[in-house]
Amino acid sequence: MQEIVDAILEQAETPPVILIQGDHGPGSLLNFGDINGTCLRERVPILSAYYLPSSGIEQLYASISPVNSFRVVFNSVFGAGLQLLPDRSYYSTWSNPYTFADVTNDTDQSCESLESAGAIPSR
Repeated sequence: MQEIVDAILEQAETPPVILIQGDHGPGSLLNFGDINGTCLRERVPILSAYYLPSSGIEQLYASISPVNSFRVVFNSVFGAGLQLLPDRSYYSTWSNPYTFADVTNDTDQSCESLESAGAIPSR
């Protein structure tokens, strides 16, 4: 990735827009069949790396989710005027992939049972 980004920056005739994203965090504490056995604090956060013209930097915020990443870029760089959507996170099990649970406010609570069992360090 570093070589690709370096090449883009070196060859760009106008300031480029670069977004590098992952779709979820690591899965070392993931239970594919049970949300209660999953540490969402480890699974839900994603990698989001931005290289933007200075006009876009100030519109980024700590809790931004992928649903708004491109909206912020399109608004700040291209003046698109898109409304931002709620930054929400959802979880589904392997056996029921289309049954989503909103876990936006549950990422810390989901790790408590694993912490109390000594499976992961306490915060």
